Amino acid sequence: MNKRLSHQMCRFLTSKFLSPLIFISLVGCSFVPSQPKEHVQGDDIAQTELSSDLLYSLLAGEFAGVRGQMDESIEHYVYAAEISNDPKVITRAAYIALYAGNSEQAVKITDRWFSLGLPKSDAITRMRAMAFVRLRQLMPAVESIEQLLFEQEQLNERAISSLTHILGKETTQQFSLEVAQQLNQRHPKQTFIMLLLARFEANLAKYDEALKHINQLIEIDDSLVDAYLVKAQIHSGLKDQPAAMQAISSAVEKRPADTGLRMQYARMLVQIKDFDEALRHFKELRKLMPDNENVLLSLGLLSIELNNHNQAKEYLQELLNKGYHNQQAHYYLGRIQQSQGEDMAAIANFDRVYSGEYWLDAKIRSAGLISDAGQVDDALSRLEALNHGDQNENNQIKIFLAQGEVLRSVSRHQEAYFLYNTALVKSPENTDLLYARALTAEKLNMLDVTESDLKMVLMHEPKNANALNALGYTLADRTERLAEAREYILKAADLLPDDPAVLDSLGWVYFRLGEYQAAIKWLNKAFNILQDAEIAAHLGEALWVNGQAEKAKNIWQKGEQLDGNQSVLKDTIQRFKE
Repeated sequence: MNKRLSHQMCRFLTSKFLSPLIFISLVGCSFVPSQPKEHVQGDDIAQTELSSDLLYSLLAGEFAGVRGQMDESIEHYVYAAEISNDPKVITRAAYIALYAGNSEQAVKITDRWFSLGLPKSDAITRMRAMAFVRLRQLMPAVESIEQLLFEQEQLNERAISSLTHILGKETTQQFSLEVAQQLNQRHPKQTFIMLLLARFEANLAKYDEALKHINQLIEIDDSLVDAYLVKAQIHSGLKDQPAAMQAISSAVEKRPADTGLRMQYARMLVQIKDFDEALRHFKELRKLMPDNENVLLSLGLLSIELNNHNQAKEYLQELLNKGYHNQQAHYYLGRIQQSQGEDMAAIANFDRVYSGEYWLDAKIRSAGLISDAGQVDDALSRLEALNHGDQNENNQIKIFLAQGEVLRSVSRHQEAYFLYNTALVKSPENTDLLYARALTAEKLNMLDVTESDLKMVLMHEPKNANALNALGYTLADRTERLAEAREYILKAADLLPDDPAVLDSLGWVYFRLGEYQAAIKWLNKAFNILQDAEIAAHLGEALWVNGQAEKAKNIWQKGEQLDGNQSVLKDTIQRFKE
């Protein structure tokens, strides 16, 4: 083989599967490995003849590995390890066996290392420990781990991450606990081992034992942050959330610059709804990570929870200004702008929500705002485009309800009624659709449909306060079944005692019953909670009939400046003018 072809073969093998530490030349049959990090004893190992058998075994093993024939690859490499004294060949063979999941062969190959009297190798010790752990051979695993962990009775810091991986990923939690128990017996008061032991006990819900060991560890070394994290895990398992929070807080105090730890603590504070304290920690995180997307989003959402909408807008806008196309930020910024009357800005943000859990609600809100701006047909077209065939039933219902709301807002009640009928063919017992059709039917003077639909809702949801109130008010306002109406409204009032709509209904049914003092009492209470034109109409009428005309006029004048059903107010004023 010429020199150029030899180099090409070397590059092919090393790029595919072969360690570059093994072959220096495939031509000339001379294998001269570089000096290993560990001192290798014996001139026969420092420079080894690459015999035809060894060369064939190595090549065959590598090519079998490339083809994915791992059993054959292991067979060739085991033979190579048996006939070679070279530490790199043995290490490679052990790695291949372990990689292929043949732990028994990995043990045999590492036995070869020790039979040759080769010096300690972290790689061989680590692979041997992993093989015994996978085989769940307790004492051999413990002894190998000890060799990995300790050098002249001193803890090898480099081996800690290896051991954490081996026990965390390569076997069961129960076997890992048994290993940790043995290590703890053989090396008492070794903090890293005590931490492992408590962690595995906690993972297996042995909380009392875990708490005992973690407290012992903290007594030995109260600066070990991971101990407080395990303690938090234990207390969470014991359902003692305050103690868990205290443990995490201690960890944060000891490692204040650890952003991951502080983030974990802040999120735990959110979970227990301690929003003020969570906000404080997210502000600290902002100082440490001023451009972090999750920190700015969390600050915005927390500010919303704390009703500081202007501050929330600043955080969310800053997040978007930094170039993050965070759809959750667009959604909540749109919600804030909608609540503050910035409708065009809200629409722009809602339209930037393209997917995820907020997508549909954003599109529905955008359509609602477009409808409010007078572009009803555009809003309906947008909603119609959302209701394609792959939408699930719940989403289809939400879209139908949004379309119906747009139609009802411009008094297109007949179209809304037809829409709800169509939707109810697909979902005949959906209480939201039935409720919406009932209200629409009342506007069309189809009181039998209104009553039937509301009673169907109550059959499914006997404590639906809105349905109870709607049925009671309809009967009180449109029929003479006043005692029955009062019973429905009183049930609604028990469920929602401070709801202004329910209080208005209660006042109105007493008015219809001729009990004017009771009517004025409840209508006053409703008006004090919600300044609304329709409530003003009812309260003014009750006052007028009760001989308090001036008060009635004053209430009506206030009502003319308020939101709500102005048509009811105008009709009421007109009746009494006449």
